[in-house]
Amino acid sequence: MSDRRRILLALAGSSLLTVSPLGAQVLPSSGKGVSFPVADPREDPRRVYPLQLLQLVLEQSGREPRVEERYHYTQLRAMAELRLGRLDVTMVTRRDLPASEGLVVPIPLRRGLLGLRLLLCRAERAQTLSQLRDLSELKALGLGYGIDWTDRPVFERLGFKVVSASNYAGLFGMLQARRSDYLSRGLNEIWEELANGKLVGPDLAVVPGLGLRYPLDDYFVVRPDAPELAEALHLGLQNALRNGSYQRLFDEHFSQALRRAALHERRLLRVDGYPEDELVELAQQQLLAPLSGKVKKT
Repeated sequence: MSDRRRILLALAGSSLLTVSPLGAQVLPSSGKGVSFPVADPREDPRRVYPLQLLQLVLEQSGREPRVEERYHYTQLRAMAELRLGRLDVTMVTRRDLPASEGLVVPIPLRRGLLGLRLLLCRAERAQTLSQLRDLSELKALGLGYGIDWTDRPVFERLGFKVVSASNYAGLFGMLQARRSDYLSRGLNEIWEELANGKLVGPDLAVVPGLGLRYPLDDYFVVRPDAPELAEALHLGLQNALRNGSYQRLFDEHFSQALRRAALHERRLLRVDGYPEDELVELAQQQLLAPLSGKVKKT
């Protein structure tokens, strides 16, 4: 069995929930669609893929792929609404969530892309930052970070000089105003952000030849009182992984970004001390396998 096949089966078969047998019919839900936070893609292009993936997963589970779109949700608000049963599904970056807060579907949504990071800075500093040799030099600079991002305390504990922004758009304004020195962006995010003139001005650039790697990705999480929905999403993701529909959607959104990132030409600094997640590690290994021996690691 090839490594790629082994890893895909491991991810598809990962189980923290009791799921229906593969191929079992999950009856369509009645009433309104599954509620899920979204955003105007002109303001936040990151939300397009998760919405389309949720629709695919619902369809692959045998349910109606209807999503009730909820706008203007921060991560904190989404989790609060989920706990109260007023939101059906959102996303989290950790699997060890207490069941009282939400039911995590244990399959990474982006194959670990979120933990493969490129650095965004003011254009005049790009070459200087590209010469940094280790994390200690990077930690001394101001890292712009969302105040409600769940792993912000991790980076503070690891010694990064975190400068918090109250909202997503504010990250870029803060960088352009020289209140932070750089942003760490998933390679699935950064190119669309650069192309978005409402977010990023022409004075920002990607740091060449450098990147970060740590085990981060999103997971679907379902409201605590809906185990049948969590089971359906798990089944739908398993089916999508096995029949290739997940891979087609992933390639549609991210294959160009992967090529443009040219990871084999970058030194990937591993963020030691970041909480481990073996499912994301497996996903990243499979994603980086074609570049094995080419990606520079530090």
